[in-house]
Amino acid sequence: MPEQSPIDVAVAAAPDLPAIAAIHADSWQDAYRGIVPDAVLAGRTVERSLALWRGTLEKRPDNLTVARLGDSVVGFCCAGPVVNPAKNAPYQFEVYCLYAHPKLRQRGIGAALLRQALARCQAAGMDSSIVWTLDKLVLARRFYEREGGRLVKTGIWTAGEFTLPEVAYGWTFAG
Repeated sequence: MPEQSPIDVAVAAAPDLPAIAAIHADSWQDAYRGIVPDAVLAGRTVERSLALWRGTLEKRPDNLTVARLGDSVVGFCCAGPVVNPAKNAPYQFEVYCLYAHPKLRQRGIGAALLRQALARCQAAGMDSSIVWTLDKLVLARRFYEREGGRLVKTGIWTAGEFTLPEVAYGWTFAG
């Protein structure tokens, strides 16, 4: 079996946006099918994702990172200070989303992205991080548990009139 190239994690740049948008849309179609209504999935298009990530890159460029294998973007992570302190207390840093290309799972891409985000949290002087995922996304939950996350909160995710249970995993770091 050929050796896998090292995974490089770096801050995203404008040329990465089409790949980020495609991974985002493809991941939703793959992971959420059968969990969220088809009408919600229909709205998760590459075009919509491209607009979302373009705005993120313009407003908060340091929050968006990509994983590369060779010259190809194979995953991305968006993370930074918590957006909703009331919901996320006492956590200071949040992994807003983390996606690896659906056909490249189980290759360390997500782990590399998550570890870089958690290191960035600590480098910024923050001592805790949180990530939310849908309760029914068993593979995501197992991933966060393998990476040392502890189940710390439960909540409800809402998309229009549709709701689903969600769970949060947290990490705390010694000062």
